[in-house]
Amino acid sequence: MASNAKPARSRRSRSAKRPGASVHLGLAAAAMVALLILTLLGPLMSFGTVDHSGVGSLWRQVGYIAIFIACVIAIRPFSNPERLAVVPWPLLLALGWCWLSLLWAIDPSIALRRLILTSVIIWGVFVLVRQLGYDRALAMIRLLLVIALVVNFASIAVAPEMAIHQVNDPEDTSLVGDWRGVMGHKNIAGLIGALTVLFFAFDRQRIPRLVQIAVIVPAAIFLLYTSSRTSMALCVGGVVLGLIFARYKSRYRSAVIGMVIVLGIVGAWAQSAYSDPFMRVLNDPTAFTGRTQIWQALYQYHLNNRWFGSGYGSFWNIGDRSPILYYGTDWVRTIAQGHNGFLDLLVQIGIPGLILVLFATLVWPLIQLLNSRATEGERGALIAATLLFCIAHNGSESSLMDRDMIGQVFLMVAIAMLCTLVRLEKRDGRLRMSTEALNWANKRGERSRPTAPDPAPSADPAAT
Repeated sequence: MASNAKPARSRRSRSAKRPGASVHLGLAAAAMVALLILTLLGPLMSFGTVDHSGVGSLWRQVGYIAIFIACVIAIRPFSNPERLAVVPWPLLLALGWCWLSLLWAIDPSIALRRLILTSVIIWGVFVLVRQLGYDRALAMIRLLLVIALVVNFASIAVAPEMAIHQVNDPEDTSLVGDWRGVMGHKNIAGLIGALTVLFFAFDRQRIPRLVQIAVIVPAAIFLLYTSSRTSMALCVGGVVLGLIFARYKSRYRSAVIGMVIVLGIVGAWAQSAYSDPFMRVLNDPTAFTGRTQIWQALYQYHLNNRWFGSGYGSFWNIGDRSPILYYGTDWVRTIAQGHNGFLDLLVQIGIPGLILVLFATLVWPLIQLLNSRATEGERGALIAATLLFCIAHNGSESSLMDRDMIGQVFLMVAIAMLCTLVRLEKRDGRLRMSTEALNWANKRGERSRPTAPDPAPSADPAAT
């Protein structure tokens, strides 16, 4: 009898564990590290090469496939299929339109490969951040950003001829002297420096104040020497926005942030309306390092393809069928991106697609930020600063919904961290409500429970 009882208990314990098998945190952490390393090394791996054929890097593709497999194994979806459903519905709608655009894509085969990579990376970021949790994910991101900063500074000291722009073009020496580290270009290096500042400026948790300063100051110095004006301006704006977000209570925060945005729009309008030099700069084809010539070609293509565009991933780097060869002139035909993520999406997935993407990556996350108590204070400040930095950075560079671009990956990280905090808040709220309901039911049961009747008075006078 005793010998049969023990196996029975062990069988029951194994069956009880099977439906809710825990996540393999070690494998999830390794997958997260690998994903961030591949993202940060992407510019270095493609340094000096512009692939106009759309073939892509085999090593990066193999690496992301391995990360995807590791994610699936780590979350053990067979025991809990709900772990697969991590991407919020607005992003699913935006991705759905991108997938639909393959029906009219100029080059469906290249577009399909790019969209698979984009979808896999988005899903991987959300599933890893959710399973690792906000604190673990933040610690890992900070560690890798510090390592990247150290490597960039080391490259400046050891190999300045590679880490500092020398002569970009015999006719264009404007980049000479700008730091780029191992990132391939000063704009990418500036992006990494700005993100490092933002990720250490808010929600320092257990990091000593001196360590926080020891990271922010070198990151700011590196950012300054890259001469990446966009990243510098947006980094300052992100810090200011984060301070506003952390300073004001939830009932005042939306009004203050809205006021800042409105003032910025009014200021930009006033400058454009009353400043002739400003308008001359915008109309100058050499301004913004020639970006206006690129934007003009993109806009002309948009006028002829307003609603559907070329299809996701079917505008740049698709060989002889690329629309830029017909709408661009001179050197514009040789570049690999539009240097404006909003215009790049507009010419690829049209007006409906751009609206869906902006709602999923800006409007919906801001609504969650402003209406959740879990994102108050430093945590919300970090997410808000990173979110708006990555979105606004697309005004001069293209990364929005574009595979493993650094800005895109960190944008998804910010939204995933937001979703994790909001999800935990809702779960705690449900637990609190169920606990309160149980306590109320118990108290009501105690009040309605019949009490024992008092004993009848005794007829014996001695008993009284």
